[in-house]
Amino acid sequence: MPQVQIVTDSAVRFTSPDFLEKFSVAIAPMRVHYGSTVIDESSTSDLSVVRRQHLEDQSVPEPVAPSVELFTKIYADLHIRSDQILSIHSSSGLCKAVENAQIAKQNFLGRVDISVVDSQTVSVGLGLIVQEAAKEAARGADLETLVRIVRGMIPRLYTIFFLDDLFFLEKNGLVSKSQAILGNMLGVIPFLTMEDGHMVPMEKVRSRSRALEKLIEFVLEFSSIEHLAILEGSSPPTQESHTLAERLRVFHPHTPLTMTCYGPCVSSFVGMDSLGVVVLESEEDSL
Repeated sequence: MPQVQIVTDSAVRFTSPDFLEKFSVAIAPMRVHYGSTVIDESSTSDLSVVRRQHLEDQSVPEPVAPSVELFTKIYADLHIRSDQILSIHSSSGLCKAVENAQIAKQNFLGRVDISVVDSQTVSVGLGLIVQEAAKEAARGADLETLVRIVRGMIPRLYTIFFLDDLFFLEKNGLVSKSQAILGNMLGVIPFLTMEDGHMVPMEKVRSRSRALEKLIEFVLEFSSIEHLAILEGSSPPTQESHTLAERLRVFHPHTPLTMTCYGPCVSSFVGMDSLGVVVLESEEDSL
């Protein structure tokens, strides 16, 4: 039986640098709009171009999902290899990739079995799901099995960020303009977490050192972790990220840990200089 083909979008970040050299995954490109400026995002993009644009005009990047037409073309190309496709995408609470993929899927009814899955996450969280799906597909798993594996991983993924600028919360309608101005004046550092695929405000602290402690406390809530990732707005990793990684390794010395830049699309929600962690909880502890 032909191997199930995997599709994702370019907001994904993989934990293995050579992953795409070993496994076949089609990536639908995301874009970020800054007014009339359009920035293409790849699965390895950093924030250098976005950062320059933000400094120039202080606008907020707007993520633009792959179009229905683009998904249709990708599915048609993959149909040559297989009649089973698994399309896993960034959370529908952050962009329209899932919606557009679902519409494109209708063009293949009766010809190709396409399952579109809302990962309810983004970046490394999405990458961990796609990597597992691609590995199992390479081992011969059928589409039904892959969907079950993917849906089983989604509840075990947890993401938390702290932001250094409330400007992005205000532009995304999570705080009022007056709250953003006052918070920035007072040096307030807010936290965001992913809940049901949406970025949701949490508590606030008053110093970056305290914010780092809160990230560590968040990770310590998990007794067994399958994978840890540190997400930040810089590439290569900053000393702050290395320090956070060293402290997390004290508590989880045998857990794989990845440090990566979160990319242009995620920056539209968390800004340019945020720091966050992604936790994939071990399967036995999630039961």
